[in-house]
Amino acid sequence: MFTPIQGPIAALQLHLVPAGRRLDFEIVPGCFAYVYRRQHQQAWQCVARNACSPYFDHTPISRDSQPEYVVCYCDAAGTIKAATSIAAPPATTPQHTA
Repeated sequence: MFTPIQGPIAALQLHLVPAGRRLDFEIVPGCFAYVYRRQHQQAWQCVARNACSPYFDHTPISRDSQPEYVVCYCDAAGTIKAATSIAAPPATTPQHTA
């Protein structure tokens, strides 16, 4: 578990793809990228350590869930040095018919 730090350093882009969710983020020299996910405002879960970009999350998620992601950049000791802003998929709006 982590506590987000002040001020994101890099953008995190989340794309919905047929296989799940694709995250695009910067690789910061000298740091390891840790990908965290949470659903329904629950605790953050680390889903990847030393991740590469793009990262694909293939975990099945219900249609009503809106998972959020953040990437933390850690040094070799595991200390968080920086983080991205939180990314979430766009809210879906129901289709209206006339």
